[in-house]
Amino acid sequence: MTLPKTISPCPILDAIFEIRFTSKIHPSAVFGMIYNVLRTDFPKTENLPILQLPEAVRTNDPNFKFKPHYKISNERFVIQIGPDVLTISSFPEYSGWEEFSKQIFDILNRVNNVGVIESVTRIGIRYINFFAHDIFNDIELKVSIGNDDIAYKNTIIRTEIEHESYKSSLQVANNANHDNRLGSIIDIDTFTTSNLLEFFKNKDKIISEGHLKEKELFFSLLKDEFLNSLNPIY
Repeated sequence: MTLPKTISPCPILDAIFEIRFTSKIHPSAVFGMIYNVLRTDFPKTENLPILQLPEAVRTNDPNFKFKPHYKISNERFVIQIGPDVLTISSFPEYSGWEEFSKQIFDILNRVNNVGVIESVTRIGIRYINFFAHDIFNDIELKVSIGNDDIAYKNTIIRTEIEHESYKSSLQVANNANHDNRLGSIIDIDTFTTSNLLEFFKNKDKIISEGHLKEKELFFSLLKDEFLNSLNPIY
């Protein structure tokens, strides 16, 4: 299918790129080394709540392994950094893939030059979209009991979809609240753990392909009539 470049109004609440890695240095030194090469462009710093937990808990509980410890930001982008994870968000407004990907590649180049990362274990691209109505009437997703469709009242659906070396964790819910508005979310996290041995050499291709997989899945969900109501530009 031909994918729109933009739709309006833009439903994207947050766009997040995540890279998980093993480091060459002590975990406590990761943030300082990365921050040192990014601080000029990201002057705001913040300790995240996980740092209030004892170090033994953060280290040994697998639920906290890939949780960032610090946040740095400017007016358009947010970076979160942990001992083995880094995320980049286009927030509070989505800047568009051309600008967002440019920022991702620039940050990754600077981080790679520091020499912190030993190996990359996972990369993911996540988009969280909000619609101020019940989305189930407008998407090509059906759940039934026997021959009867469900009523979709207060519904959350989560599934994982495989496309070649990538997987997408898809969540659709019609009980979301954003800025005191009740509506629906389509949350897609497209990720891969494959072919990352030479990630920094091939990062443009790997990340762009992951973004395309996510975008294809999102637009394949929308019914034609609904998509046309969103003023698509091709």
